[in-house]
Amino acid sequence: METKFLNYMDHKIHYEIRGSAPRSVFLIHGWTGSIRTWKYQLDAFADYKVVAIDLPGNGNSSKDEKKDYSMELFADCIYQVMKEEEISEGFLVGHSMGFAICEIFIQKYPHMCTGICSMDGAHFELPEDLQEKEDWLKYNRDFARSMDEETGREAFLNMLFLSDTPQMLKNEVLQISKEVPLAIGKSIISSVEKDQKYWAKNRQTALPCLAIYSPAYQLPPDYELELKRIYPAIEYHSIADVCHYLMMEIPYRINQIILDFLTKNYR
Repeated sequence: METKFLNYMDHKIHYEIRGSAPRSVFLIHGWTGSIRTWKYQLDAFADYKVVAIDLPGNGNSSKDEKKDYSMELFADCIYQVMKEEEISEGFLVGHSMGFAICEIFIQKYPHMCTGICSMDGAHFELPEDLQEKEDWLKYNRDFARSMDEETGREAFLNMLFLSDTPQMLKNEVLQISKEVPLAIGKSIISSVEKDQKYWAKNRQTALPCLAIYSPAYQLPPDYELELKRIYPAIEYHSIADVCHYLMMEIPYRINQIILDFLTKNYR
């Protein structure tokens, strides 16, 4: 294992590297997450160089409550790590909001991505109807305002668990999240609106896409078709009876799904 830090703009980015293989897999955590949410994936892909990043404001990366944090910034940080490590391309795995960050990355740096994985990922599409767009933006503004108090953080995270989710897992997720100041968490949520230029409904990519979803988001039955419109080369898995942090709850099953996909699509 290599633990490294990289200075980018006013941020210090912490990241870890496992292995030295020519093919690379990047693990991108979700909202107020960290490398720790990938603890069961870090050493699971022996034939790949695994790079896990603590995005600015999260984990062991620098934190400044007075700064703005955006998903576009996070996508640029992935690029900076790739450039620093002289990695020309990689497969990106994004959990929750981490998937939206990966979606920005493939729009800005499409030549540097061999494929993308949505690990119960947040996927945004900006409505074209003006009233629907305003309602969409208002929802996100209200969501950001709900993070004025710690009770908002806890309520949101608890929505992502099931009734039988192990209490140990719940405690760990909350502990990781609370290492991120709430002001930073709120700033990240607000960036959904700031980065809206990346959420066009008509976007499409030929990149291979692996999608793995839990019941946490209560997605509509046709959600797979919605993603297929953007990712025609998609492999979709819906897993019942598991919470939003499925890579921590059922890691061996998740790791095998990812490895099988990599074997077929990243040669």
